[in-house]
Amino acid sequence: MGSRIVARAREKSNRFLPKHVYAFKSQHGTTRLVFRRKGFPSGYFKAQIGTEDFRLEYHRFMNPADVTVEAPKTKKPAAGTIDEALNRYMSVPTRLGPSAVTQAKIRAVLEDFRRGDEISGNRGVRQIRGVTFESIDKIIEKKRIKTGKGNKTKGGTFAAIKLRKELIRFFDWSRKAGLIDHNPAADSERVKLTVDEKKGRGFRTWTEDDIQQFRQHWKLGTKQRLAMEVYLWTDQRRCDVHKMGRAQIKGGRLPVTQEKTGKELWIAVAPQLLEAIVAMDPKETSPFCFIVSRKGTAYTKESFGNWFKDACVAAGLMSHNGHGLRKATLRRLADLQAANKTMKALSGQDKDETLAIYTADADQIRLADEAVTMLARWEMQKGRDARASEYRFIAND
Repeated sequence: MGSRIVARAREKSNRFLPKHVYAFKSQHGTTRLVFRRKGFPSGYFKAQIGTEDFRLEYHRFMNPADVTVEAPKTKKPAAGTIDEALNRYMSVPTRLGPSAVTQAKIRAVLEDFRRGDEISGNRGVRQIRGVTFESIDKIIEKKRIKTGKGNKTKGGTFAAIKLRKELIRFFDWSRKAGLIDHNPAADSERVKLTVDEKKGRGFRTWTEDDIQQFRQHWKLGTKQRLAMEVYLWTDQRRCDVHKMGRAQIKGGRLPVTQEKTGKELWIAVAPQLLEAIVAMDPKETSPFCFIVSRKGTAYTKESFGNWFKDACVAAGLMSHNGHGLRKATLRRLADLQAANKTMKALSGQDKDETLAIYTADADQIRLADEAVTMLARWEMQKGRDARASEYRFIAND
């Protein structure tokens, strides 16, 4: 529809056409009319010239701002269905989570529940009062089965745990809204981890040896080293780390607005992190972003995570990634017996039970050490008391 096509096949009758309308011969030999005006969207006419439909089309081309796009008409869900309940529940985004990122993830979980599968079909059309805890058990059990390969897997135990959690919240709202009398998801069986799943739960926490191994491979002045230090000393998620830069530092602190939670934090720049920042060649970084790609632009959070994973593999740390450094920072603080409030001020977490997942290993080692020390001291003291009592008995005799 470009000017070359129009100019090549112009008809002599163009002078009789409305302004900005041109006639041309198509490749099939038919005469067509096209609207062309600089700064306006171009387009072909569907109606015959001289008709009322043509006049309306011409008006829309000349006045594109007046064109209103009608939203597609969707069928209203039947009363009392899961569709109706889900639409009402998700109509208030804050019910799903504090940030757009969290809301999108939870909405995806609930939409997947609504769609069902090839066997169960669309669950949305079913009556919500007909949902039982047994049907929820079956749905969650299906979710435990992993499908797909590589990075495109779906389902699994942790996906099942997440689904049950969100269904409990959804059905609890439905109960309060008067749509059901009880919460069937709350009555469903809890999803339990196998022994192997408990061992491999979550991302691997970096040890002190792991941190030193990475530092020995990636020296100061490399982007990989700087990325590791940013992870370690800010204790933030990938989605926040990849956006940090020197220009953001104010008063020796980095401001962070967590993408996942929306929480605003101020994090002091540790001397070790400052050393890594200063060691960088200005050509290898940017004032607005610590870590830039070869093109000099910021990574997306996904590509940043993949890039750092490659850096870990190159350093011989095959099972490590950035989130494991977030856990390492909290492990260090747990080893130092920092208060939960102190750790949450840095990580941005709200719940002690969530924090406990990150600090479990450190707490176990520290508490076990304290337990052994306590028992050893108790036995030694018991022995000293027994000997002292024996000496007193002999002296009195």
